[in-house]
Amino acid sequence: MKAKESIDELNRAGINRRLHRLLILLASMTVVLLVAGALVTSNEAGDSVPDWPLSFGRWVINSNYFVANVRFEYSHRVIAFFVGATTLVLAIRALIKGAKPLIRNLALAAFAGVVMQALIGGARVSFPAYKPLIAIAHALVAQSFLALIVGLVVITSARWREDKSLTEDSAHPSARWLVILTICAVLAQAALGAGFRHGAFGVIPHMAGAAVVFLLIVWTSLTIVHYHGRDAYLRRPALALLTLLSFQLILGLLAYAARLQSHNDPQPLEPMITLTLAHVVVGALTLASVVVLALRCWGTLSPANQDDVQVRVSLRAQAGQSCGYPV
Repeated sequence: MKAKESIDELNRAGINRRLHRLLILLASMTVVLLVAGALVTSNEAGDSVPDWPLSFGRWVINSNYFVANVRFEYSHRVIAFFVGATTLVLAIRALIKGAKPLIRNLALAAFAGVVMQALIGGARVSFPAYKPLIAIAHALVAQSFLALIVGLVVITSARWREDKSLTEDSAHPSARWLVILTICAVLAQAALGAGFRHGAFGVIPHMAGAAVVFLLIVWTSLTIVHYHGRDAYLRRPALALLTLLSFQLILGLLAYAARLQSHNDPQPLEPMITLTLAHVVVGALTLASVVVLALRCWGTLSPANQDDVQVRVSLRAQAGQSCGYPV
């Protein structure tokens, strides 16, 4: 029986390794897709292709059409297609290769998310009168998809499967719940940023959201460093988060200043385009870092007192056998 369990565990580890490599590729492709989407918005190219799902009535357009802003919008669609195809491959592999239920369900959720994102993108083209509001939903689903893929990267990694002892989450409020609150704030801020860039509302809501995100990231990161600074597994993403926050604040201020300076320009110009693009990308990386920190907190921190740690280890081991949590 023990030999069979060992073989099964090795097989699952092999499945996770292959899925992990595919997920790293998919996460990288998603960041590229976010860059392409930011270029569409920054260049005001969203209306350059008038139909969907075809482009000028074709799946593959002639080179004569691939000019001006069409380059950005059509490239965005092509990259989105490859992200969707890769997500479908991920879901199929998770289903047929015997991945644990949690991983299978999250892979299916990722595919559902990418289908939803495509439909929202199509709705933006089909209903131009509502494009600012649709663009907010489009950005929110995009960032949520990235968060989901990054989460899958974490839970399929070899480090996640290592045997780790639980540490008491002695912070008040709990570090585990602080990081969840921070994820929600970062996602909300991504939606507010999209609303501002697409003209749904002014900059004030985005600035207010930035202040909330700043406070939560600093609070969460310093809590981790103060209570668990000796644990590199938690300290490193917390410090990375603070570094990304610093860059994001600088980029946000520069991007807004460039936008004000270019208010009378006939079309978007540099440096506003590059600064806005960098601001969006660093925002996505900030979200990814918060997700990594959240999973690591929930995987290693326990609300129980020290006497109950062994009980929690036993319960987590049982959950890991059926749900894919670290054992």
